[in-house]
Amino acid sequence: MLGVEDESGQPVSALSILSLLERVSTIIDGVQASQQRMEERQQQLESSVSAVQSELLKLARDHGATATTVDKLLQKARRVSAHVKEVRSRVEKQNVRVKKVETTQDELLTRNKFRVVIYQVHS
Repeated sequence: MLGVEDESGQPVSALSILSLLERVSTIIDGVQASQQRMEERQQQLESSVSAVQSELLKLARDHGATATTVDKLLQKARRVSAHVKEVRSRVEKQNVRVKKVETTQDELLTRNKFRVVIYQVHS
């Protein structure tokens, strides 16, 4: 070609330039193919991240619902426990009263001072 010389001043042939352009073209094609694969991989990663975010949101929502349910169950358990304590206290007091009545009844029977009074209504 006219006016094209190499470093030593020798003219460069058209075949050398064509060969060089083919190599550059191959390199550019390889870079473009790599870039396309990277873009596809990026899209796959983005969809994976989106899926993970979606699942994480569902998990957070389910966790919130579970926490609320557990809180309600704990509140009910506390109320039941309080009622059980109250009932147990009443039963113990009543047991004490029953024992007193039984003791009094036994004392009256042993003293033989137990009297039965029957009332009759006249019509």
